[in-house]
Amino acid sequence: MSNTLQQGMTDAARHHHVECVIGIVLTGGTIGAHEDNLILSVGEGPTQAETALIELQRMWPGPESLRTKVASPLRKLSENLEPSDWLTIAASVRQFIEKDNVDGVLVFHGTDTMAYTAAALSFLLCDLDRPVVMTGAKLPSGDRGSDAKRNVQTALVALHDLSAGVYVAFAGDQSAGKVHLGTRVRKLKASGRTLGRAFRSVNRRPVGVVEHGHFTACVPYTAERHTGFTQALNDRVLALHLYPGLDLEFIFEKMIDDGPFRGVVIELYPSATGPDTRDQFSVPRFIARCAGRNVVVATTIAEAPEKNGKAYETTVAIKKAGGILLEDMTSETATVKLMWALAQRSQPSDVSELMQWSIAGEIGG
Repeated sequence: MSNTLQQGMTDAARHHHVECVIGIVLTGGTIGAHEDNLILSVGEGPTQAETALIELQRMWPGPESLRTKVASPLRKLSENLEPSDWLTIAASVRQFIEKDNVDGVLVFHGTDTMAYTAAALSFLLCDLDRPVVMTGAKLPSGDRGSDAKRNVQTALVALHDLSAGVYVAFAGDQSAGKVHLGTRVRKLKASGRTLGRAFRSVNRRPVGVVEHGHFTACVPYTAERHTGFTQALNDRVLALHLYPGLDLEFIFEKMIDDGPFRGVVIELYPSATGPDTRDQFSVPRFIARCAGRNVVVATTIAEAPEKNGKAYETTVAIKKAGGILLEDMTSETATVKLMWALAQRSQPSDVSELMQWSIAGEIGG
């Protein structure tokens, strides 16, 4: 729960009344893919807005009254979003918190790239002290069997109880909704009417669970505020998924040596390995050549292995060549963080250091 809301509850004990104010940021996605969508009709007309606000108030879990402020900085399917859109969404959230002094912000977003936006907001808003919760839907809210209302309710309950940070709250077709840290979440499946969870936490348990309108913490997250960073991204980052036969020499010559990229993220094989063959397929050779062009290379794996104190020879070679090994950071988060880090620091060594510094729970824990 935010400091503002906590203070409000203290005042409530004296005045027997408290109001909670939340900002709602609309961006589009499946949750807004139907013309009579309940949530996206907020602000589009007096009748629709009134209906939507009444519904949100019914979902609100707190004893205090709810007041909302709505912004619609863009309306796109999430697969069409670009890094510049993350900046737009972040600016809208920041406006609510810094100018309107809301207690928290709810962001409606398409599910396909929600993990990327959640990571971007985690870094771009790392100086703020309020909770930001993202949610969406498998099916448009106007469709029969849509999970939109269930996800919105999950998000509202989470928003009421969470401390500062960026989170993804989603129930889908499950009875209990999960709340994931924004830098640790990944979309698993293309939803539709199929059973199963659309999102899960990677290399970390969920922050909490929402069931029957109540939030239960699993692994609580306490954000540290980080100030002094610019609201900027450098999208000259290339993300590669390693596979046998990937010609890294061709990539270097066509995209790195002669191209605009300043950073590369490579998802290695599950044991944090990659070919060390001293030819066009060699990961250490590619990393060393990138270093010669002041291009930062960060490496990830799909999921962190159990710690056993051992490392494969190729893993050692990758680190020796200058590759940053981010063992428990998702490739989605690593890609976004590298865009952010490159906009904060000019020297590769400083970028490398920032990549290994946990800003929003993306490393360790």
